[in-house]
Amino acid sequence: MKTFLVPISSLKEKKATLIYAIDFAKAVGAEMIYGIQLNEISEEDHLDEIMIHAEKQGIAINFRFFEGDTLDYIKEFCADFNVDLIIASAKTPKSNDKLFLDNLSGSIVKKTEMPVLLIPENYKYKDIKTVLTAIKSGIIESKGSLTQLEHMLVSTKAEMTLLQIKTPSYLPEDLMFDKDLAILTSKYYSSENATLFQGVLEYIHVINPDITCVFRRKRGFFQKLWKDVTLDHTLNKADFESRIPLLVLKGAQ
Repeated sequence: MKTFLVPISSLKEKKATLIYAIDFAKAVGAEMIYGIQLNEISEEDHLDEIMIHAEKQGIAINFRFFEGDTLDYIKEFCADFNVDLIIASAKTPKSNDKLFLDNLSGSIVKKTEMPVLLIPENYKYKDIKTVLTAIKSGIIESKGSLTQLEHMLVSTKAEMTLLQIKTPSYLPEDLMFDKDLAILTSKYYSSENATLFQGVLEYIHVINPDITCVFRRKRGFFQKLWKDVTLDHTLNKADFESRIPLLVLKGAQ
């Protein structure tokens, strides 16, 4: 992982996400962060503070401004600049505290092929020692899905605990594990729950991870996003929520 993209609607409101991105970039050996800003930066946006922090960490940071369709621009930018990871805010809009993802973050998860690291509001970086990866099936069909996870584990010397959650739709073949996923696993737990989210809630305090990792699947953690046929791509906390950084990897389609 060398290049990150941080989409922001307001530099002032998303300062904590950018600070986290800088610290995370330092930890995993990244070199460049691009911040896509929807509006021009004002004097009240703490730009100097962010740039000084990036310089201290040895991370280059560059802001780009644009007009037009946000998602199309993000897709094109990721392709043109070889972006490895999108770091987005999971901050809930003040107008609706029942949401886990706003429309921008939800659209990025649903409509791009990029791995996405979602950062809770005002979350400060801390050393990554344990990663909880939660799955339903051990079969990983998308090539390259584990690249960013493996890089993060190696560069931070973290250990990964794999939690397999057997829901009512669980199939025997789900016990087959991708060999690369098995290699990354230090500990393994399994549970039976009505939903994947309930399984994570049951074990989150047992494992006490610094980051949670899930796969973006139409029948998995973010299935509610695919059920919505409107232009609303928000995700309610009742369907999924994480109070620590959440890495969303490309999964089976």
